[in-house]
Amino acid sequence: MNVRRVLNIFKLDTLNSRRDKVMIYTLLAPIILTIVFKLISPDFQSLSIDFVVPENAAKLAVQLDRYANVEQVGSIQEMKDAVARGDDRIGVYESEGKYVLVMQGDESPQARELAELAISAVLEGDTSLINIDFSDNGRVIPPITLFGFSFVVILSFTLGGFIIGFSIIEEKESGAMRALMVTPISKAEFLLGRSIMGISVPIVHALLAVLIFAIGGLDILKLIMVTVVSSVIGIVMGFLIGVMSSSQMTGLANMKISVLLLLMPVMIAFVLPENRQFIFYWSPTYWSFAALKDILTRNAEWGGFLLQLLWISLTTGLLFLLMRGKIKSGLKTYQS
Repeated sequence: MNVRRVLNIFKLDTLNSRRDKVMIYTLLAPIILTIVFKLISPDFQSLSIDFVVPENAAKLAVQLDRYANVEQVGSIQEMKDAVARGDDRIGVYESEGKYVLVMQGDESPQARELAELAISAVLEGDTSLINIDFSDNGRVIPPITLFGFSFVVILSFTLGGFIIGFSIIEEKESGAMRALMVTPISKAEFLLGRSIMGISVPIVHALLAVLIFAIGGLDILKLIMVTVVSSVIGIVMGFLIGVMSSSQMTGLANMKISVLLLLMPVMIAFVLPENRQFIFYWSPTYWSFAALKDILTRNAEWGGFLLQLLWISLTTGLLFLLMRGKIKSGLKTYQS
């Protein structure tokens, strides 16, 4: 394998992307979307609250501890005094079978909403009712940030493949494919060179998303690992779109269908209770979402994280096997 020929293919894709306005929009779309999500996301600290409960409500304290810091005091009066000191402290006690929230009155709207969601989850006994995750330092990750970050990174996987697909379509339309047939480039070199774009674009978008969302303390190594492994999803779809589409219009139509199929599990899994998410175990993007969620909330232990990468690889491999025949037949015009 000739490394120079592989890099030349990557350079060709880069030049094509700079000339084509559609490609430029594709590269900018995740960045713009990240900025939009950032603007509508509440600040991390604005959702930080403390619950204060009487000592005789030990069970309630354990249940609320899932969602925020809990301070136990001797009596209801001491609880009210603690709330009066401010700092987004919210008192909770049980009276006649009902939970009563005690607030100072100047709490942020997000703090009020979080408290109400937590009490609802306690009453229903279903933690899926409150879709909020915590990082190790006690900060609350707003749901819109969790979804926005994961959505943008996974969208970038598909758009990286989209660039690959449209590069192939452009070569078919311009006749450049015939020129490639008489060059010494091998099929393996072509596949590898073209895949570089599908991996580098998502990595850049993922790192930019970290900067724009201003997420500190994130495990960048794990983020890059899951991005690289998951990028293969987009690469497979990109080659499939490229070889199946006879024109750019057809390619756009195929891309819309592919993006919908890949992003649908992510959007539904975000609102679906965890005990029902097994219906998406077949989808590689679901496992990418699960891994990104754990990375963002700092719950990604190496054992579980590597298992998620394995599931991404297995489901992507299954996807490739299903589409291998079409991709291989579409690439038969290239010199082997």
